[in-house]
Amino acid sequence: MKNRFTRLWLTSYFHPRAIMDELTGLDSPRLGALYVLARGAMLSLLFYLPFHLLGFTPITPAYLPALDSPDYFLYAALMWPLFGLLSWVYLQGVAYLILRVLGYRANFDQMLNLGGLLTLTIGVTILVFDWLMVAFNLHNNAVFLGLAHTIIADPWFIALTAIFYRKQFGVPTWLTIMLGIATRLLYMPLAILFIRT
Repeated sequence: MKNRFTRLWLTSYFHPRAIMDELTGLDSPRLGALYVLARGAMLSLLFYLPFHLLGFTPITPAYLPALDSPDYFLYAALMWPLFGLLSWVYLQGVAYLILRVLGYRANFDQMLNLGGLLTLTIGVTILVFDWLMVAFNLHNNAVFLGLAHTIIADPWFIALTAIFYRKQFGVPTWLTIMLGIATRLLYMPLAILFIRT
C-alpha cells in the first residue's frame, strides 16, 4: 500500500493518464481517503501550525463565532483533516448522485479515489504557491489568493476528472465541466464559513 500510495501520487504529476487504469482496479476508497488525510496533515503541520507559531492573523472575517479567535490557525490545524475528509465525501457524493440520476454508471469508490489523489496532488502545489506568496509578502490579499487558487486548481482538477469520467463512465467533457463548476459552487459556502486564510 505504501509503495502504491507514493507511486500513484508522484506519477499523477508527470504521467496522469497512466494512473487511470490502476485507480479503476481498486476495490475500495481507502487509498483516496489516505490521500485526503495526507493533504490534511500537510496543511495542518506545514501551513496552519506555522502560521499560528509565526503570529499571523487571518485575512478574512469569521462568520462563525467559534472561529472568531486569535488562535484560529491553531484551531484550523486541528480541524483541517476532518474538514477535508467531510468535504471530499460530500462533493464526490453530489457528483456521483448527479451522474446516477442522469443515467451514467458511475462508480463511487473510483470517484473517491480519483478525487482523493487529485486533492493531494493539487493541494501540495497550492501549499508551495502559498508559501511563495508569504515569501513575497503577497499573502494578505484574499481576493488575489482566491483567484490564484482557482486558476491553478480548478482547470487541473476538471481536466483530469474529465479524462477519467469519459473513459470509465462515458461522461461527456462538457458535463464534467458543469459538475466541476457545480461542486465548486457547493464548496464555496463551506470555505467561506471555515477557511479564514
